[in-house]
Formats: sequence, structure tokens, C-alpha cells
Amino acid sequence: MHSNVRRARGSVLRALVWFVSGLLLLAVIAMVAFDWFTRAKYEPTLDAMRQEVTAHVDLFCQEQTKLAADPWFHEPRTEGDAGPLLNRWAEWDRPGPSMPADSPLQLPAHLKEKKTLEEWFAANPDLSALDFNWMRELKRFDRWDIRQNLPFKQEEPFDLMTVPFPNFIVLMEWSKLRLLQGMRTGQPLEAAKDVRHLAWLSYRTDTLIGSMIAYTLLGLERTAHALTKQPPSEWRPMSQEQGERLRAVFWASKSFSNITTPVEVARKARSCGSGISRCLGLVEASNMAKHLQPLAEPSYREAYAEFEKEMATPCPTSVLITQWQHGGTIEDHPPSSGSMPDQAGWMRSLPGRYFAKHIAGVLLTVANQDIDLLKKLPQ
Repeated sequence: MHSNVRRARGSVLRALVWFVSGLLLLAVIAMVAFDWFTRAKYEPTLDAMRQEVTAHVDLFCQEQTKLAADPWFHEPRTEGDAGPLLNRWAEWDRPGPSMPADSPLQLPAHLKEKKTLEEWFAANPDLSALDFNWMRELKRFDRWDIRQNLPFKQEEPFDLMTVPFPNFIVLMEWSKLRLLQGMRTGQPLEAAKDVRHLAWLSYRTDTLIGSMIAYTLLGLERTAHALTKQPPSEWRPMSQEQGERLRAVFWASKSFSNITTPVEVARKARSCGSGISRCLGLVEASNMAKHLQPLAEPSYREAYAEFEKEMATPCPTSVLITQWQHGGTIEDHPPSSGSMPDQAGWMRSLPGRYFAKHIAGVLLTVANQDIDLLKKLPQ
């Protein structure tokens, strides 16, 4: 009788062991299937991104070197920050403040129409009420820090995607009118110098939007030169070819500093051609890198270590260091915050580092790599 009981217990135990083993096997199979399925969602895209920047880093350096030779990058400038003036004078995106009533950037009502330089040239507006002295005042500075001396409290954690930016459009409108005034008064070169310097300060915000404003302002100078019947021989705007190269190089710089980019490729892109796009690229790439740091750093330790090294070489403005030291991470933002892409929001509730790399991988596929303008430059 006792032997029958023992055999029965042994049978139950074996059945339980097999049952548990089966469950574990199914769990392992499910994990492997999940791993394969999830990696298939992002790894091919990340591999393609790495291959693209690696294949084009020599082209990037070639074009950046040509751009860095342009005289605009070598004009003498006085060292100093225009932020204390321009940040106070400017209108800011909400929730930032509107333009102060006493700001020299205020335009009369009849000059607030959105016209091209050619349209203003044909319209022949009255410019007598305009005072362009503020442009000359900015000649004392060589950079514009849009994160210091702010007329409002900067919230933390810092997020480059959501913080207020100054309204650069008003600078474009003033530049058109300054060039028009210069053509009228027979001093187009002096007006062009004012606009070229405003373009430099926009570029030296170390932001992509600032560099695109610089591209536009330099294009306005080129248009004014074409509209002037007998331009001074010493007036030499940036060529159309160099302008397109500026836009392409600055636009591509972010892609070469993404944490998905091989470290040696990123290092080469930031140092070649005098490194004129280094800070801009780091600023734009650091937002995603910082946001994903808790999830991505275990898989991209070398890239994050390289970012830390870059902090030892200061940029002209504080934007990069502010982003890196005070920027928010994915742990600071709820899924509905909208500050960064959240296509993998459902995965954020899953436990462990195993899932973290998948979350980071999926989100990194929307890092918006774009070097198309660079590839389209005539060779």
C-alpha cells in the first residue's frame, strides 16, 4: 500500500516537473520570439543609418572644408555675447514673453507686411521712421547665447524641443529693410556688413534654426547685390554655391553626431573643415541622446563617453552644456508629454535592462537622420 502511494506521489511530481519545464520552455521561446520580432523592427534601420553616415563622412568633410574657406567665417569680430541685448529685445515663442514695447526691433505697422526683398524694392516704402543703430551696436559681439540672460525663468528639466525660442523672423524683416536703405543711400556695402553680422550671430546660437536663418540672411544679401546697379567691387556676398553648401553641411551635422553614428565617424565629422558645424551638430544630437540616456547608454557606452569628452571643449554658447547637464530624460517625461517621439510607449512599462535596449532601439529609428541635402550637392 505504501509503495503504491509513493509511486502515485512520484508520478504527480514528475508530471509537475514536466509541466513547469514546459512552461519555462514556452517562456524562453516567447522571449526569443519577442527579441527577434522587436530587433527586426529597428536593427535594420539603425544599421542602414550607420552605413549611410560612414559612407558619406568623407563627402561631409570635403564639403565642410570648402565651406570653412569662405571669407564669411574669417571676418574679424569682437568677442562677446549679444544675448543680454537680443534676448531682452526679442519676441519669444510661447510661453515666453512678447516683444517689449520699447524694443528697437519693433517695426512700424506699414512695414510689418511680409514681402520679399524684390517686392519691397518695387514698393519703395517710407523708411524714415526706422533706426538701424541697434544693428551697429551688435558689432561688439561674436555670438548669441539664447539660454543665458533670459527675460523669463527657464524651466527644468531642459528640453530643446519645447523651450521657447526667439522669433528670428523679425530679424529677416529688418535685414530686408536695412539692405533696401543701403541701396537707396548709396551705402549698400555698409548695410550688407550689418546683415552679414546678424547672420553670424544667428549661426552662433549653435542651433539648427539659427543656422538656417543665417542661410536666409546671406541669401538676402546676395539678392540685394543683384538688385544694385553698380555694386562696389569690394562687395562680395557669399555665392549661391557656398550658400547651398552651408545649408547642406549644417543640416547634416546632426546626423554625424547621433549616438547611433560610429564614434570614429562622428569624431572625424566634428573635427574636419575647422569643425565649423561641431557645436551645432552636438547641440541638435544631444537632445535625443540625453532623452534616451537611461535606456540607451548600456548599448552605446562608447558614444556617451565621447559626448562627455566633447564637454571638455567648450562651445561659444551654453546651449550644449545646458542640454547635457540639465536636459530631461525619458524617465522625466510621461508618455503623453509629447516632448519626444513615443511610438514605443507600451514598452516602457516592461521591466529590466533587457527591454530598455529595445525601447531605445525603436526610438532611435526616429532620430531623423537626414543627409539628403549633402548628397545632392553638385560634385
